[in-house]
Amino acid sequence: MYLFPHNDEWISEFEKEKNSIISAYEGEIEIFHIGSTAIKGLYAKDCIDLLGIVKNISEVSLLNQSIINLGYVYKGEYGISGREYFTKKQRKTHLHIYQTDNANALKHFHFVKVMQGNIELITELNQIKKDLHAKYPFDKESYQKEKEFFYRRINDLTS
Repeated sequence: MYLFPHNDEWISEFEKEKNSIISAYEGEIEIFHIGSTAIKGLYAKDCIDLLGIVKNISEVSLLNQSIINLGYVYKGEYGISGREYFTKKQRKTHLHIYQTDNANALKHFHFVKVMQGNIELITELNQIKKDLHAKYPFDKESYQKEKEFFYRRINDLTS
């Protein structure tokens, strides 16, 4: 099982990771909570997604040791141009770092803004997630792929 009902501890776990990164990182960085764990009431995989925003993305690869020292594994762009990506297994966490005004970062912000407090959309996405989890209990890739239509629809909404 990889899908869980919303857990209020995700907020405090995010804050702990955020504070650790901000304290350790040697450059300027802002950290935001993104993804399903950031939306109260939304089912999610038990993984905290953090969005880091920097003024100059090229400095991240030079300063990444401070994040690695926190237990993160540096993955580079990891298939998304303009992103620096880190993962952590102990307290499963994904850190996506983008330069200010990057289109992918803006999509993450938009998802949280549209979904936060929208009971109708939260209920709809929870049902989609539960149905797909039942259909693909051991296949996260198919689970992810089949719910992309919902995220595209959210991305097309203006708020």
